Amino acid sequence: MITRTDFSLIDAEIKNCVQRTFTELKEYNINHYALFLSEADYNEEYEGPASKFNPNVIDSRTDRYEDETRLQFLTTFLSDFYKFPPSQIATKDDFQQLNVELMIYTHIWESKPFLKKMYRLAHLINRENYAWKVNIPPMGKHKFIINDIRKTFEDNKNNLCEIIRNGFHTSLRNAFAHSEYSFDEMNGNKRILLYNYGGDDSWELKDISFDVWSRRFVYSALLSYHLLDLLYKKRKELVEETGNTSFQIKHPKKTSGFDYLWINYDKERDGFSFANN
Repeated sequence: MITRTDFSLIDAEIKNCVQRTFTELKEYNINHYALFLSEADYNEEYEGPASKFNPNVIDSRTDRYEDETRLQFLTTFLSDFYKFPPSQIATKDDFQQLNVELMIYTHIWESKPFLKKMYRLAHLINRENYAWKVNIPPMGKHKFIINDIRKTFEDNKNNLCEIIRNGFHTSLRNAFAHSEYSFDEMNGNKRILLYNYGGDDSWELKDISFDVWSRRFVYSALLSYHLLDLLYKKRKELVEETGNTSFQIKHPKKTSGFDYLWINYDKERDGFSFANN
């Protein structure tokens, strides 16, 4: 269960934090900011000498399309179950809803498009070059999220590290993924039991109350929602915010080295292109 007040506070906390992070990136390096908004990516189909195309592309819509169904479902779920009409001051601990929340939660922290964006943002804030190719491990995403994303935000005193800490926990994700959980309401309990608990590591969870679970779910769901929602909105506001339509980027060559190229943003079609195209 989570109250309307707590939900609203978390919602504002996350939205403001993502907004501040975008603003920090824009003020530090406007070209990196534009490149991040352009959804530049590495296209493996263009790898190898047989291909005449550079695999480092801009305005890649692949991740957006692949993640579209998950994001649409998340948005609809939040609208249906967290809209808090005037008569409702808190959510209900409904088993069906809890199961769906666990599924959504697991998908958030398994979503490669989402994790790639979080990784890129963290390392841009760390004053690094744009990560065109992000290698997300098929197994062991726990270490990737903690060490490569959360710690990078933490090293730069960016509060997104605390938002991740409040949301992500690998015990919860793995318990649902491997069907090693159950709901316990016996003897006044209101908790989720996690049967993947081994007791070998101090961070493992043996159980979690419904109330604490609700906060972890909300932190995760709203982080995923606001990051992507603000990214798409900021694309369309890019010209007004920066006064520019062209940005110079450091673009990897097909083999080795870099070129400094210009990219253009067309607000009418909401698209980026290389200036020489």
